[in-house]
Amino acid sequence: LMTILIPFALLWGEVFTRFLLPQNVDSKMNIFASDPIIGYIYKPNASTYEKGREYNALYQINSLGLRDREYGPKKEGIFRVLLLGDSFSVSHGLAIEDSLSRQMERALQEAAASQGMSVQLEIVNAAVGGYSPYNYWKAYLRWAPVIKPDLVLLGLSPDDYDSSNAELIYIIENGDRVASFREDQKPKKRKGSILRSLRKWLSWNSEFYILLRNFFYYNELVGHLSARFAAKGEERINQLQQFMIPQPKIISEHWAKSFTFLEKLHESTSTDNVELIVIPIPLKEEIDATVFQRTLASNGLRQKQIDINQPLNQITAFCKKRNITLIDPRPAIKARHLKKPCYFVYDGHWIPEGIHAAAVSIANQWSDLRLPPWNVNATVMENRNSVY
Repeated sequence: LMTILIPFALLWGEVFTRFLLPQNVDSKMNIFASDPIIGYIYKPNASTYEKGREYNALYQINSLGLRDREYGPKKEGIFRVLLLGDSFSVSHGLAIEDSLSRQMERALQEAAASQGMSVQLEIVNAAVGGYSPYNYWKAYLRWAPVIKPDLVLLGLSPDDYDSSNAELIYIIENGDRVASFREDQKPKKRKGSILRSLRKWLSWNSEFYILLRNFFYYNELVGHLSARFAAKGEERINQLQQFMIPQPKIISEHWAKSFTFLEKLHESTSTDNVELIVIPIPLKEEIDATVFQRTLASNGLRQKQIDINQPLNQITAFCKKRNITLIDPRPAIKARHLKKPCYFVYDGHWIPEGIHAAAVSIANQWSDLRLPPWNVNATVMENRNSVY
């Protein structure tokens, strides 16, 4: 009887989930390669499709190991921007033509042309999903000598508080990150097991499995039980901890560490006389009130326990202290999202509509601030590092 009922129940759960509670399955992205500076990059000339309920995007990697077109030596008259960031900046789930790098390139070019400027702009996409502020700093050191950028554009989200992957060395097999360690540790690959292989297969194919996994990860009761049985003093990180009031100590410590790496990035760009611009990228919860309320409920939190602007305020304060230009596209994205969705329905990343709203807003603010390649007069020079 159990042999009949269990498969039937699992099949029913899968059908039920797909029709009534659709989930976003994990993407199978075995296109990585180890890198001695950053830790890992995309494998040069690799190609795969990032698949999900709402997307099927080609990831074509160039000969350098970037999700972008091919680049040769920089020619005279070219103004190059190096884009750093994580899955938002690399444009998770989107074709490269709709990505942040391409849309920013077009928006900046149009803004320059409208003002009669004769300049050719290139935005080189060096973003990779899973990168942290540590990786952003290292990615600049890795790519600046090759790309020779005139400006660095950094997409920074509220999820960028965690740089616990600093100094990790990766073991990669067949494009998959199978293990990581630090120099003072002995390399240890994860042992293959039927259970782990089954879990990975389910994460790529079963929406019912994703539903159950998310339930156990975000459920309040499960969270209380996990905290009860966790080691004394250990804090459980949930989906909204970076927004909580007061901010949990572990998150504050993570931010402090991440900001040290962002300081190193700024020091490196300043040494090279390269402008750095920070773009605070909003999560879906920061733009869509309905999604925010649903996420509150799933984490067992009340609105008074959350300050949705807290990470933005921390990033803003950091930029002011370091005299780093910050350009915030939130108002434009919020205004556009009221008329037309800017994010995937079942995924937290933005869609071409959201990127377009952000790109146009950033280009206009960039121009107004007279940042390179726009001419900078003496008055603007005194205020160019203020937060827009």
